[in-house]
Amino acid sequence: MNATIPFHPDPNAPRFSVVIPHFDGSISDEQLVRGLTALSNQTFENFEVLLFHDGPLSRPLPDLKQFPLHLRLGVTPERHNDWGHSLRDMGIRAARGDYIVHFNPDNVLYPHALAALDEASRRAVAPAPSHFHRENPDVLVYAVLMRGMRYNGRAVWRDKTSTEYMIMQGYPAQLGLIDCMQAVIKRSLWHEIGGWYDKREQSDGIIYGSLIANRGARYVPEVLGEHW
Repeated sequence: MNATIPFHPDPNAPRFSVVIPHFDGSISDEQLVRGLTALSNQTFENFEVLLFHDGPLSRPLPDLKQFPLHLRLGVTPERHNDWGHSLRDMGIRAARGDYIVHFNPDNVLYPHALAALDEASRRAVAPAPSHFHRENPDVLVYAVLMRGMRYNGRAVWRDKTSTEYMIMQGYPAQLGLIDCMQAVIKRSLWHEIGGWYDKREQSDGIIYGSLIANRGARYVPEVLGEHW
């Protein structure tokens, strides 16, 4: 059992906290600007952005003041080099929002994405045949367009040189079929399970798979973003 994180409700909290892990050795300035521009273009405005850089900066970041965002920047004293997972955990612990959105700098959210997620989070839970069949709006899973995908009927794999893509619904929620950006989870629930407790490369599928198998989710079938 993972240790829980003390949770303190904040009546003035934004609806969403967008957590972004960054490393200037792997993400280009152009990708970072594209991702932050996508967030700046959201029609829904009640959110904060937490940008964490993995280790000391080797060069200055693009001018972050150009983006009309409630943005906090953190730079770690040393590099964790664990695919951004330690930074995701830092974001969970530092976030103030009701829900946490995990967003890589090379991701894109469509302009209405946060508005659609906010609407989905507030819908009443519909009657269901049993408790097992009830959806859980504390965990929102939306569809994404995954670029650079290849598939042959027996396997699916990433190939960033490929122009092919596929739509991932995040169902079933298991390794290889759900991406880090697809699950938007209540901050209180992240604290309950101990934050981003698994630092292995593909831990998004592991953590999400376990959580959704135990708690369920509310699926938003609309494509709301892209993974590049």
